[in-house]
Amino acid sequence: MDKKRTFEVILAPNLYSSKQTKEPYNVVVVDIFRATTSICGALDYGVKAIIPVKRIRHARLMKRLGYIVAAERGGHKVKFAHLGNSATAFFKPEFIGQEIVYSTTNGTKAVKKAHHARNIVIGSFINLSAVAEWLASKPENLVIFCAGWKNKVNLEDSLFAGALSQLLVNKYGFTTDDDSANLAIDQWNNAKDNILGYIEKSSHRNRLRNLVDDELLNFTFAIDKSRVVPILKRYKIVKA
Repeated sequence: MDKKRTFEVILAPNLYSSKQTKEPYNVVVVDIFRATTSICGALDYGVKAIIPVKRIRHARLMKRLGYIVAAERGGHKVKFAHLGNSATAFFKPEFIGQEIVYSTTNGTKAVKKAHHARNIVIGSFINLSAVAEWLASKPENLVIFCAGWKNKVNLEDSLFAGALSQLLVNKYGFTTDDDSANLAIDQWNNAKDNILGYIEKSSHRNRLRNLVDDELLNFTFAIDKSRVVPILKRYKIVKA
């Protein structure tokens, strides 16, 4: 493409309203622990669609309408939900071909907040290269939106933002003069040779230590395990 595309990184949800990128733009939503990793894993496994809802009461209503519901708050499964927020929880044959309603503490709220974007894409380490390639095929500029933790920055989301940023710059000719993007790139270069070791100092990793076992941790940081590119179409997240 002839046009030079630019991007910026939003490190926490409360910063999203201060973004500098003008419409039209695409958004990559990032919530590594665990929403966006789980969405990518679920669609890759064979789930037909994820329906993100912001509020627990909406998830409860959708259950009454007959939907399978995945929901968590503070890392723990909501009592009425069929499953929580772990990627491996979606890996069940009965979920193949199903549409699952999904509500989480941070990730699904970020999806809703990004509603003005031309396209909303779901990013994780497991589909890093596939997302970059898809973005490179589009003419729009880009916002990488980290869901964070309760409106604060977290290490794992900004780490992914750095990995994606560097790939977009080095391989696909995107440019940035955004300090948050440059911070994320520096973070990635500092951590990339020992990602699991680096992530041990993440507060969210320690918060979820009893909920994220070694199998799930290894899956979460398995770069390019999947070629799936989840995007929001109307109100459902489906494969691009």
